[in-house]
Amino acid sequence: VMLLTFLDTGIRLSELLTLTIDRTNLIRGSLLVEGKGEKEREVYMGKTLRKEMSRWLKMRGFYPYEDRVFVTRDGRPLKKRGVEQIVERLAKKAGIQGVRCSPRTLRHTFATNFIRNGGDVFTLQMLLGHSDIQTCMVYVHMGGKQLREAMLKYSPVDRLGG
Repeated sequence: VMLLTFLDTGIRLSELLTLTIDRTNLIRGSLLVEGKGEKEREVYMGKTLRKEMSRWLKMRGFYPYEDRVFVTRDGRPLKKRGVEQIVERLAKKAGIQGVRCSPRTLRHTFATNFIRNGGDVFTLQMLLGHSDIQTCMVYVHMGGKQLREAMLKYSPVDRLGG
């Protein structure tokens, strides 16, 4: 569920670590995260993540002293390095080799796939919580093939004729 959360929302590691149950709205399909500079924003879950998050919250158990969504087996808050190790271990288990796999690369993967799937950079900027569009562009990795396909699809001149 943790990996799905990174891949489906693009949230930062710090945002995942501080995400609490009361800021997880399964009906609305949203998470209220506290970003950089204590800026709050709402991000949204796809159907798959929503279903898995619901399952996770039921399985997670109740810890009266800890309301964070992601905790250790004994109910303590996860630490940054612990999450990084989980991501590395699961990437290795999935056969991902030759590339670094971290919460940050999962954020990049979210951004790249959001654009490849037809999302626009302005919406992406809001979802990632960036105040500057240029910061957002660092996350978008488009190859020549994707650029060519986009140009052919959205060519202003070709669209004039209908």
